[in-house]
Amino acid sequence: MNKNESQFLKTMGPVLFHYDLQPTHITSKGNVHKLVTHYGTFALKRTTMTQEQAEWFVHVMRKLERIDFPFFVPVLPTKYGDYTVFDGQFIYYLMPWYEDHHTFRHGSDPEEALLEELAKLHGLTERSRDTEAQPLEKSFQQLKERWDLRKLEMEKYIDEMEKHTYYSPFELTLLTHFERTKQVAAEAEKYLEKWLDTAKDKKHQRTVLCHGRPNRSHACFDEYGTAYFINFERAVQDTPARDTALLFRHLFQVRPWDEHDGKHWLSIYEKHFAFFDDEKYLFMSYLLFPENIYQMVDHFKSPSRQKSEMHLVMQLERRLLTMKRIFRFVNSISKPS
Repeated sequence: MNKNESQFLKTMGPVLFHYDLQPTHITSKGNVHKLVTHYGTFALKRTTMTQEQAEWFVHVMRKLERIDFPFFVPVLPTKYGDYTVFDGQFIYYLMPWYEDHHTFRHGSDPEEALLEELAKLHGLTERSRDTEAQPLEKSFQQLKERWDLRKLEMEKYIDEMEKHTYYSPFELTLLTHFERTKQVAAEAEKYLEKWLDTAKDKKHQRTVLCHGRPNRSHACFDEYGTAYFINFERAVQDTPARDTALLFRHLFQVRPWDEHDGKHWLSIYEKHFAFFDDEKYLFMSYLLFPENIYQMVDHFKSPSRQKSEMHLVMQLERRLLTMKRIFRFVNSISKPS
């Protein structure tokens, strides 16, 4: 055992005591520690969850076990029956180690696997509640106000930028496409209004257990292409549009695609869990609002940014291209078949 591993055991000994584990080899990546022991290989995750968040996380993991959802990596209890360990600063939990494969025996599509299994999660955890106009309007107003604030921040930044005699490459790229960004934001608000109008006319609304951060890095794939979700730390009971939009945004960023791919991915999801009209409007609204463009501006403005301007320009250009593709995709699914 090397010096780093010895130091890890010295620091983490009190946590490992709860599991009666004595690792023979340790590999760390970020907040996840791979522990090789005589009893098997495990993943120990360090988190900054609060006690309240940890209680909800444990509730979620127990619920997944109770409903027999097969596509997640379980959390293992301590020898005392607890699912988390608090060392006074961080909260930890232990999982069996799942090797994450990137090539599969039968040429499986990881995007399709994630969409199918997310849809199955939503279907198994669906709840219905009576529609109340006031909470709907409150949710609408909160989101609208947040979007209005973000748009105002960007407008102010553009006004300041236009006072410059010369524009940097990032500024020039942003200025060239900013009007288009405003148009896409207006389209997002149009669908948000359609969601409110349609939802108010329904007697019931449904919520599902949302993973909260569904993407490729929060799933382990076996050699056959089956995905097992990890990191339910931000799980929440909410509209399925939220989770699905997050996963689509991730898919849009990680590989080349067009509106036909988008429609195919949506059909995969809806084969297992079909959207209602109001949910689809909300899904399209979430997708369209150009928050990821605004985030690039935040990065560029930040005094502590570490990436070069040219790197940010390339990222901005990719996101602008994605924004245009999302607009075409939304336009294609908003029309009657």
